[in-house]
Amino acid sequence: MASPSNGALERCKSAITAATSVVGAAMLLRRVAADFLPAGTPLIGSLLLLPPPSSRRHALVIEEFDGAYYNRVFLAARAYVSTLLAAAPGVPPVIKASLPRGAGAGADQITFAMRPGTAVVDVFDGAELTWRLRSGGRHRAGQGGASGEAFRLSFDARHRDTVLGAYLPFVMARAEAMAREQRQAKLYSNEWGKWRTVRLRNASTFATLAMDAALRQDVVDDLDRFLGRKEYYERTGRAWKRGYLIHGPPGTGKSSLVAAISNHLRFDVYDLDIGNVRSNTELRKLLIRMKNRSILLVEDVDCALATAPRRGPDEGSDESSPASKNRKVTLSGLLSMVDGLWSSSGHERILIFTTNHMDRLDPALLRPGRMDMHVHMGYCGFGAFKELAATYHGVGDAHPLFPEIEALLREVDAAPAEIAGKLLATDDADAAVEMAAKLLRDRKAGVSEDGEYVKQKLHVGPRHPRARPVPASASRGVSSARRMVFDDATMRSAGVSRGQGRGTGRRGGLQLRGRGRGRR
Repeated sequence: MASPSNGALERCKSAITAATSVVGAAMLLRRVAADFLPAGTPLIGSLLLLPPPSSRRHALVIEEFDGAYYNRVFLAARAYVSTLLAAAPGVPPVIKASLPRGAGAGADQITFAMRPGTAVVDVFDGAELTWRLRSGGRHRAGQGGASGEAFRLSFDARHRDTVLGAYLPFVMARAEAMAREQRQAKLYSNEWGKWRTVRLRNASTFATLAMDAALRQDVVDDLDRFLGRKEYYERTGRAWKRGYLIHGPPGTGKSSLVAAISNHLRFDVYDLDIGNVRSNTELRKLLIRMKNRSILLVEDVDCALATAPRRGPDEGSDESSPASKNRKVTLSGLLSMVDGLWSSSGHERILIFTTNHMDRLDPALLRPGRMDMHVHMGYCGFGAFKELAATYHGVGDAHPLFPEIEALLREVDAAPAEIAGKLLATDDADAAVEMAAKLLRDRKAGVSEDGEYVKQKLHVGPRHPRARPVPASASRGVSSARRMVFDDATMRSAGVSRGQGRGTGRRGGLQLRGRGRGRR
């Protein structure tokens, strides 16, 4: 006969076994329910001992430093979260505000940041995500120890693929776009084979540029199309670059157009002085040291290459020519920079040449593929004049002097810089327009600003000849008597006719081209 103590022990064992079975079944049911039941079933969840929805969340930790370097994902997340603080409804009660160095004092320049321990909520494609900032110790690049600050991005487990596959790339792209919009362009110049930089502070934009409206829109559309054709250039196997030739008389806004292009694209400008480049090799080194998303500018390219041979001494040119010996950069070296293999050393680049005399350029520079778009900046038209008057003085379209000015601009040439100089001479709008109109009237009448009539003269008085000796190697058997070179004025004053001299006439003066030689 079993004792009472043994019966109690058996009952206890049976109870424990039953409880174990119940707990096991509950755990199995709990796991199944957690996978299949929606999150909004608190009653069933509480009966089955399910965790609250907040505990079924995944988290992604983004630390400030990745080893000895800054974590680019953290920097992008910090920039993106700053936009949430300015617009999201769930903003923490305490945030930080700062003004970047060199930025203006406007409200749009102020940036916001989270304080450690605070959180902000974002919604993306139906998923609710929480950004929380935690603080660590200080971290210095190159040293171990604390990891600095870190973001903890938490989200529901169901949205894991959405967060990793779509949300994080969206954050990176948004931060990159913000960096481009807020970035201030820089101006580089070449000295001794290296680029020196300063901040580009030219405020010229397409909205303030005095140029034909249709031409302005064509340039803007071409630039925007260039930026969005990365896949096109990759598919066609071409370098992602674009060439512009800006030509026109002095004072028509060529340099201002370059600044407007830089401000529109947020591209740095590399102002290349070919006279400071010592060889084609140095030119290639400067090219590969340029950053992507930049503009390479060569101003007055006709002057820079006035005496450049097509090839250097080692490429088959005449070594006896003084220009070949003294020239640093050859035309072939410049052409290789424009569209040779070295032009593919970077991507998203724009090449701009400016010139006052397009007819002096070598045709090899002008063909399609090198200079893709030619932009002519001409004299001021009536549309450009109205834009200048509206920009400088807020003058509308109904000024009483506008009909007269429109008629004068059809008959005389005036550079936008000249018109702008008159408009800037006074703060009175009517007086400024009157001064611009007087400039056009005087130019039509042939009267200068001091009241005297403009007299066109070919030359004033005799000029003393200045002779240049020609190297003996160039005389080809001539005696040791030195050959002298005289300019055109000397030949004319001596009564010597020239059969090969050429002249090109322009309004307001005469330009002569050609060189003469004589012996004595």
